[in-house]
Amino acid sequence: MPLGGVPGFRDLLPEEAESVRSAQESLLEEMRRWGYRHVVTPMVESIDVLELGLSAEQRRRLFKFSDARGDVIALVGERTIPVARLVAGKLRSAELPLRMSYAGPVLSADEGRFHSRRETYQVGAELVGASGPIADAEVIALAARCLEAAGLRRYQVDVGHAEFFQGIMDAVRLPAAVKAGVRSALAARDFVALEELLARTPLRSAEHELLLRFPALRGGPEILEAAGGLVRNRRSEKALAELARVRELLVAHGLGAVVGLDLGAIRDFDYYTGVIFEGYGQDIGRPVAQGGRYDSLLARFGRPAPATGFVVQLDLVWELLSGGARPPSLPRIDAAVAWTGAGLDVAMRLGATLRLFGMRAVVDTEPRRDRDARAWWRALGAENLVQCGGAKKVAWTARGGRTQSLPPEQVAARLAGAQA
Repeated sequence: MPLGGVPGFRDLLPEEAESVRSAQESLLEEMRRWGYRHVVTPMVESIDVLELGLSAEQRRRLFKFSDARGDVIALVGERTIPVARLVAGKLRSAELPLRMSYAGPVLSADEGRFHSRRETYQVGAELVGASGPIADAEVIALAARCLEAAGLRRYQVDVGHAEFFQGIMDAVRLPAAVKAGVRSALAARDFVALEELLARTPLRSAEHELLLRFPALRGGPEILEAAGGLVRNRRSEKALAELARVRELLVAHGLGAVVGLDLGAIRDFDYYTGVIFEGYGQDIGRPVAQGGRYDSLLARFGRPAPATGFVVQLDLVWELLSGGARPPSLPRIDAAVAWTGAGLDVAMRLGATLRLFGMRAVVDTEPRRDRDARAWWRALGAENLVQCGGAKKVAWTARGGRTQSLPPEQVAARLAGAQA
């Protein structure tokens, strides 16, 4: 019987699973500090709902199946659309703006989307019902603080604007299929494919040059002025003005040192309508966080409202942390409680007491004499060994210390005091 998993899916072993869970809890707590309330949406959605927000190509990537009634449903490949459904449905009477957070896995039938995986873990936030640069800056600042809360110390946030590219596309006369190809090449940053595609078009040299230079429009505030000299359409010019204001607000948030501008950014979901952004950690070429404004999506669900949001990829957070100078480790076990004979009742009571104090305590499942108890303690990696042989006194050994014989309640008090 083969013991491997399904291709594209994987098990998370204790170190990674604990790290991913810890990062998730830290991110959700940071979101709570900003006023974002947690919601939970199902792993499955009706294909009719997903059609309101996803293109045909994006729907192709989904795992789809029929339920017992014959309805076509799909496993979710992102969670912004389920939140949009929620806001337009069960939360329809709720006053806007709404600040919501969520967490969970998303799946794709296309292994390439998640870099040789078909499942990834995300924590996200959505700000629904607020428009303008102040709301955009809030969400970007929250994303940055979430990366810090997850444990990343060196990161960068690249901010762009979907309308800058759309303005350029409006200004050039190309068939829709060619424009889609240009978008795909830019989204993949496949500059060879882009140049080959443009070489087959009747574009004037200036338009041709603009699209080739488009991906290189990255840097600080000086990029806004340089980009302004390249475009001559109102849509792109307005996008540059909005970006300038958002950057000013991010500086006010204290993030000027980590924010860059990327006018060549193209997102993979076509519902983005305004400011977009991606967060990167050190020495990894894929975005750890990504998001942006999607003002037209809610109208498709019958409740028009501006909105913006982002997700953090927990798998990539782990990848960054595990490759750092101080990789994460499993949570410390504070006490290994061993016993022999009549010491079982004392061991169980002591374990319960330590847990009430907020410590992690493991009570052995079988009796062990001193030598075996110490070997078990070392294998467990606990900070302290407590050996219970009777009701009046226990033997307590701290890592690197000598063994002391004390009443159980004194051992509990001392361990609790050391933790405080």
